[in-house]
Amino acid sequence: MSWKEELPQGTRAFKSDFMERLSRVHPAFPGLFWGPVALAAIGWGVHTGVHWAATIGLVLAGFFAWTFFEYVLHRWIFHFIPKREGLKKWYYLVHQIHHDYQEWDRLVAPPLLSGALCAFFLGLFWVLFGTPTMWPFFGGFTIGYLAYDYVHFYTHFARPKTAIGKGLRRRHLQHHHAYPDRWYGVSSPLWDYIFRTHVRPGEARRTVPKEEQGLWPRREINV
Repeated sequence: MSWKEELPQGTRAFKSDFMERLSRVHPAFPGLFWGPVALAAIGWGVHTGVHWAATIGLVLAGFFAWTFFEYVLHRWIFHFIPKREGLKKWYYLVHQIHHDYQEWDRLVAPPLLSGALCAFFLGLFWVLFGTPTMWPFFGGFTIGYLAYDYVHFYTHFARPKTAIGKGLRRRHLQHHHAYPDRWYGVSSPLWDYIFRTHVRPGEARRTVPKEEQGLWPRREINV
């Protein structure tokens, strides 16, 4: 059985065929598109005057910055619950749909989402660092994003053989099935340990409080 056949397929989120198509993306897309973008950004930084030693440091710093943003994004944005009923149905599509329907072509970020984040962070890094310093940092940040996307895909569809791979998969599946307020980091558990959102040895499986039950319009997503 291939990885495409392991999980259910065909959950419709949009009435519009066009919007439905935009919500799906082949898992190869991020690597084929954003990989060259990251390398081009690093190369452009070197070409425009960033020393190679500084380039290495900026790439590593950008990668590290992504791990923090990934934690913030997952914990406080993806798992945010709007108070307005009308907004919940739309916000469900941001992340909660992934907890209910784990489809292979909705597991990596679609171009509209990743492109919007790219534009935002290019502007932010330009303000913070200016050119050409921003380019290697942005390249490392983008590589961090790719690591996140593919580690996430790996944790759902691979059967890891190594201790590292098994740990990544175990932590993420614990987040999905037993501890929804734990393990917000996907590509790294670092910030979970720093912010104490890791699972302690012997910690009981978390039951979702009554006030949080039924907040999401599950299976009512055809918008």
